[in-house]
Amino acid sequence: MLMNKRLAGALLIGLCAACSHPRQLPVKPAAANTLEAGFINPPDEAKPRVFWWWLEGNQSKKGIGADLIAMKAAGIQGAIIFDAGSSSYKNMEKTASGPSFMGPEWQALFHHTCKIADSLNMELSLNIGSGWNDGGPWVTPELASQKLVWSDTLVEGARTIDMQLAMPAKLFTDENKRVHYRPIVTLAVKLHDQYEKVQRLENFEIKAVHSIYSIPFTKSGLGYDWNIFMKPEASPAHEAHADVEDVTDVSDKVDAQGRIRWQAPAGRYLLMRFGYTPTGIHVSTHSPGGGGLAIDYMSREAMDLQYFKTVGVLTRGKKANSLKYLHDDSWELGASNWTPTFAEAFKAANGYDIYKYLPVLTGRILGNRDVSNNFLFDFRRTIADLIYTNHYQRFADLAAKDGMGIHSESGGPHPAPVDALKNLGLNAVPMGEFWIRANTHRVEAHRRLYVKQPASAAHIYGKQFAQAEGPTSIGPHWEEDFYYMKPTLDRVYCEGLNRLVIHTFTHSPEEAGKPGNEYFAGTHFNPNVTWWAQAPAFLRWNTRVSYMLSRGLFVGDVCYYYGDNVPNQVPLKHIDPQLGEGYDYDVCNTDVILHRMQVKDGRIVLPDGMSYAVLVLPDWEVITPEVLAKLASMVRQGATIIGPKPKSAAGLRNTAKDIRPLADEVWKSVRNDRSIRETLLAKNIQPDFTYEGRKPHTLIDYIHRSTPDAEIYYVVNRNERPEYVNVSFRVNDRQPELWDADKGTIISQPLYTTRDGRVQMPLFLDPFGSTFVVFRKKAGAHMVQLQKDGKELFPALPADTFDTAPFIAMENGRMLWTANGRYVWTGSDGKTHSADHQVSAQIIDGPWTVRFDKAWGGPEQTIFHQLMSWTDHKDEGIKYYSGTAIYSKKFTLSPTNKSIFLDLGEVANIAEVTINGRSAGVWWTHPFIADVTSYLQPGENNIEIKVVNLWPNRIIGDQRLPAAKRFTRTNVQKFKADDPLRTSGLLGPVKLHLR
Repeated sequence: MLMNKRLAGALLIGLCAACSHPRQLPVKPAAANTLEAGFINPPDEAKPRVFWWWLEGNQSKKGIGADLIAMKAAGIQGAIIFDAGSSSYKNMEKTASGPSFMGPEWQALFHHTCKIADSLNMELSLNIGSGWNDGGPWVTPELASQKLVWSDTLVEGARTIDMQLAMPAKLFTDENKRVHYRPIVTLAVKLHDQYEKVQRLENFEIKAVHSIYSIPFTKSGLGYDWNIFMKPEASPAHEAHADVEDVTDVSDKVDAQGRIRWQAPAGRYLLMRFGYTPTGIHVSTHSPGGGGLAIDYMSREAMDLQYFKTVGVLTRGKKANSLKYLHDDSWELGASNWTPTFAEAFKAANGYDIYKYLPVLTGRILGNRDVSNNFLFDFRRTIADLIYTNHYQRFADLAAKDGMGIHSESGGPHPAPVDALKNLGLNAVPMGEFWIRANTHRVEAHRRLYVKQPASAAHIYGKQFAQAEGPTSIGPHWEEDFYYMKPTLDRVYCEGLNRLVIHTFTHSPEEAGKPGNEYFAGTHFNPNVTWWAQAPAFLRWNTRVSYMLSRGLFVGDVCYYYGDNVPNQVPLKHIDPQLGEGYDYDVCNTDVILHRMQVKDGRIVLPDGMSYAVLVLPDWEVITPEVLAKLASMVRQGATIIGPKPKSAAGLRNTAKDIRPLADEVWKSVRNDRSIRETLLAKNIQPDFTYEGRKPHTLIDYIHRSTPDAEIYYVVNRNERPEYVNVSFRVNDRQPELWDADKGTIISQPLYTTRDGRVQMPLFLDPFGSTFVVFRKKAGAHMVQLQKDGKELFPALPADTFDTAPFIAMENGRMLWTANGRYVWTGSDGKTHSADHQVSAQIIDGPWTVRFDKAWGGPEQTIFHQLMSWTDHKDEGIKYYSGTAIYSKKFTLSPTNKSIFLDLGEVANIAEVTINGRSAGVWWTHPFIADVTSYLQPGENNIEIKVVNLWPNRIIGDQRLPAAKRFTRTNVQKFKADDPLRTSGLLGPVKLHLR
């Protein structure tokens, strides 16, 4: 970089002083195909994708081309085409309609989209319907999602029964008022004496999948209580409504109209008429032409219909190169528990007929509670396996034949009768979702973070990427900036996300104005947002993080088995009290244990390279014989397993199998007198990452990836306050480096210790700050101890805490001191060095020239004699302004050998800084401070700061204007004239710190 010779000479003097104050230089170009090269210029595979909403089918060739070009230019590599309705949910106006979904004009626009994406070398995915559920106008009631229904009639026996049986309630009626009902069987259940005193099965509505959304949450804040399905019920002897052998199929005594003629033996009978009917669930939030019934996810025929009515039509002849993936969205079907082939599939899977056990699905107890619950285990498992085989596996197979993969949100996150990990294992890219922190919707973490699940699926099934849609929200509109998004993103990156699918990029026709049409949910992210020009910087940060977290393999010491229950899902990343902080983990399922787990050198290994030190079993009393046999084999080979010894086999199909002898054998080698953490420590496996801070409630998160050449840790401050901490890594004798994903810089950390197979170092993190700590090289000469004014800063933590970094690592192993005082440090060679250091500050005050965009109501140019929020200005064009304003000012700098940091003070919301005509980048993280030494010169300097706020102020101001004089147009009707305005602009104070 060119700079004034006088200033350069002065800085050179500083560089020559031992551990003084070098300026931060650009990173040298790295060799191609190295970790460093990919970090600096990440490949397309790591770039974000977007949910691309086509609202009401209202898109055009011009608009499609403009959207794709804007995505590509900003750093977005792909888009999921998602046709949907615009919704009238809370303050939303329905937008204008366009071509009908899958009509000739819609298809032509789709093919045009593919051609544009081909030319831009972009990636497209297609949601195979309009709206959230698979379905459409082509779905007949026979292929729609189905549910079991029944009616009960109590009769006395020892006589001829001749009567009309009641029709089951809640039957589906179509638009032609036709009732749809198909019979399954009619049963005569001989009841025990005093049967009426027997309580029905606990939670039978959810255990039998009549209801799915009534599953309670855990008290621990981990989301839905899946263990409620496996909770044992007290089962006193003979407590039942009836015995299984007293259930008689009397279907041959019932005519097509439901009239029974049966010679009933003595006793009291419950005549139960079972059948099934469509659930009536329709495609949700669809555009014109996309409405209709949702398909039966247990039916292969229904899956084929959906595929060939959408994908088959669109890819007929030749598939576009850009169309890489197919998608269907999160489970929005509610409860569905039957399909026409269910009885046959159940018998094939479980070895016994379902018919005699159907009364259990109404909460009646047959035999005893254990028998009934074991039947329900088999019942739910069959539902999950049918969904897996006939929907998701069939979907993946059809896509593969057409040269595509799938990335369905097939693990929920809403409650669903599925084995989430098994479904996600079919994806080319396992996919989940996450929601931004908000006080309007999904406030608690367990209701908004669903990323540990697809991340675990990626790890256990050998997939490079785990992606998720987000940050989703319902309530906010254009109220989030990059900094507000960051803590949510960092949290899910630490859960295992390594490809972001932004929710949402809405196509808004030019004639809709600005900010234009929007979907009712999601963080709005398209060229109509005020900060679109600055978006590439934020996207580049996400891309670098994604790139680093997709290298090598995830490091986790523990694998939790979540059992064979259905439903089953993985909660958010959390600290198990039995494990504690410092260790990470994955969650696995039965499929992986049976077909992918082996043991090598005492570690549990998977074919793709993942390995774990221990396998932890769920706290249940049951297990399937197949899993127990595999665990026995693994234990014999030296695997470490933790968990309670099972007492019986899970599922009615297994009740005749006595698992106790094998369980006794296995548990001779299973120690349950230690916690998971104690077990790891006994194996000499220290925590992977630890930290120590002086402030109460310090919270540092991390994730670790390992490659053959590097150990990659991403370390995150979860608090909105600065933290100075000692961090320790399970890395032996290697040099730590700080890789900044925002700036793209790599700096060696000169201050650290290596001891007992660990590297310990000090780390300062800004509010919600994050950094990569990477270990590539053998440890060389470095500092091992640091004091300031006689107080130790490292390796012991000082009693005081810091609001700003007490020192900054610079290039070439040098250190920049940031406060006045005497610094004394000891090198790894045992030698001691010292330096006295003075810092100073220069306030840039006085008037600023500020230019606004006149087209958005602001003055073309004005003077701010003092910095203030635009909302405090008397000029209403400034008070209600939304968009970019440019602050400019000249100031004088005396020659110095110091490093110079520009501090903008408070900024609302994003700044883009230019100094002496050279861009110093987009500043979006707090605090707004950066090293600008190389941009400055002695004497006069010119600074220009573009400040961008958000849309609400202008929309609020427009509510005070006649419609014809408003600047904004949108279907979002949230903001009112008397709503509070959002602080905006450069508030300062603006300073130069000479360090």
